[in-house]
Amino acid sequence: MSSHADLRGFTLIELLVALGIFAVMATLAFGGLGEAVTQSERLDGQQRRWHGVQRAVRLMENDFAQLRARPVRAILGQDHEPALQALGAGEVNFTRGGWLNPGLLPRAELQRVRYRLIDGRLLREYWPVLDPIGATEVGGEVLLEEVDEFRVEFLSEPGAAQAAWTAFWPPPGEFSDAALPAGVRIKVVVRGVGTIARLIEVGR
Repeated sequence: MSSHADLRGFTLIELLVALGIFAVMATLAFGGLGEAVTQSERLDGQQRRWHGVQRAVRLMENDFAQLRARPVRAILGQDHEPALQALGAGEVNFTRGGWLNPGLLPRAELQRVRYRLIDGRLLREYWPVLDPIGATEVGGEVLLEEVDEFRVEFLSEPGAAQAAWTAFWPPPGEFSDAALPAGVRIKVVVRGVGTIARLIEVGR
């Protein structure tokens, strides 16, 4: 025969203690889940940033490797701009080849491109025609944000009187508007990523 003690249920104090323990465990579990979600979002953001950096570098490599010796008419139409023009201030303009034309539009395969750094944003811009006029609209996109430094240097032709790296092009001396460097050196410093450097041989 069972005693009354065997049939006794939980007391109010025991229920409160059990509920307290459950609440603590639930809080810890949800806190860990929240931290895991935060870490996952942080990793996703870093991965997207790295993919953006890799895309930007590939695009720059492709652009500069296909430099072409084609000067363009200035917007006012009274003069010409060199095939490659850099003033050493985080901006470079040039003509490149290999502009894909999947839509078979009536245009050349050459493209006028400009890279420039404005307020920590690296922009790649282009003109729909080689010889623009004042009404020609410039297209483009922001390649990278939080860029602390963007530097492009050029190697003058091997065999030239003073073959050296320079941030200015055309360099001082007897260089025509169609002159191209033998190589291009790019340096980009992206906050939170570091320094990316590339050395590119210019195609002929």
